[in-house]
Amino acid sequence: MTPRRVSDPAITDAKRSFDEACVDAKLSLFAKGVDLEDAHLLAYYPPVHRNPFQHMLYSAAFEQGFACFPVRADLAEVGAPPVKAPLGVHYHWVHRVFTGAQTSRDAARQSQAFIDLVDEQKAAGLKIVWTVHNLLSHSAKYVDEEIELRANLADRADFVHIMNPATVELCGRYYELNASKTFMVPHPSYFGVYGDYIGAEQARFDLGLTPEDKTLLLFGALGPHKGARQFISELDAMEKALNVRLRVLIAGQPSDADYMEDIYALAASKPNVSLYERHIDDQTVQTLFRATDAVICPYEIGLNSGVAATAATFGRPCVVPDILVPAMAGIGAGIIGFNPSDRSSLTVAVGRALEAAENPDTEKSLTHWAEMHRPRAISRSFFEALRVRW
Repeated sequence: MTPRRVSDPAITDAKRSFDEACVDAKLSLFAKGVDLEDAHLLAYYPPVHRNPFQHMLYSAAFEQGFACFPVRADLAEVGAPPVKAPLGVHYHWVHRVFTGAQTSRDAARQSQAFIDLVDEQKAAGLKIVWTVHNLLSHSAKYVDEEIELRANLADRADFVHIMNPATVELCGRYYELNASKTFMVPHPSYFGVYGDYIGAEQARFDLGLTPEDKTLLLFGALGPHKGARQFISELDAMEKALNVRLRVLIAGQPSDADYMEDIYALAASKPNVSLYERHIDDQTVQTLFRATDAVICPYEIGLNSGVAATAATFGRPCVVPDILVPAMAGIGAGIIGFNPSDRSSLTVAVGRALEAAENPDTEKSLTHWAEMHRPRAISRSFFEALRVRW
């Protein structure tokens, strides 16, 4: 007998149709002991595998009476469930709607097709949930079309999950969010998600760093929106202003070939800059974060940051754009904001982060924040808030 082979990118994604997923979801809730009148189904789109956010957010779903499953195929198959149970569709990174678009006309057509599907879902009685991860997608190509897409989805969504208390105000620059639809549940930490058994000394040794090196980490997908190019170009002036020699680690998966050529050219003359241009696996993340003194997010714009949450998880202070600071409430001196329109403020923020790194209380407060924001705790808060509004 030939064994069944599963080739999906995520081993946890069973191959099944939307209707099959709905039936399995309700049966699983019943097996869990959830009263059938209290059972809720939540399909989510698009499923993203290398980013653990969705698994983190849904980690306490079953104990809260929700069964969550990905829409892996055509959104058009999402409709009224074949079983009696409240069903919602949870949208995340909606810019994926533009995948394959070659022109703005293509983007507008794909956006309208998506909104038409959302209208059909609402007409079938489904609840529409949207998590606002960003003001606009990173490196948005079709800005006008994306703004219209987000405005249309915001208008149709029943519930809007925000992770930064300033989201309604910040999004108002581009599109309107109805504050009465929103509910605030912060981004989870990565407590228990990544390997965390290597000490700082071992991590520094593994990366060829000395105990005295003042080390900064820029982490995440390497693209223009991350600000690494400008950071490297400003590094000499920053070192002079702070009167310190810095070691800079830049790690993540390249996403733009032309951009990476600029990075290579800038880094070639700077022996204190190390590039790790690859996907960083879950066991290697700890080495980079434990080895560093502070994590730098030199972004021009942002709303929420998994990198900042990861930094807190490993007890490392983090520099972020000012508008990101409210999303990390409770960290105190461990989160340092800067004004992207005033580059000198970034230098000041880096200096403050290095000072914070020398204070033992900083790591304690960051670790406490990470424990309080561990994924299952945040997941419980998310589903409790969603159930009350449903």
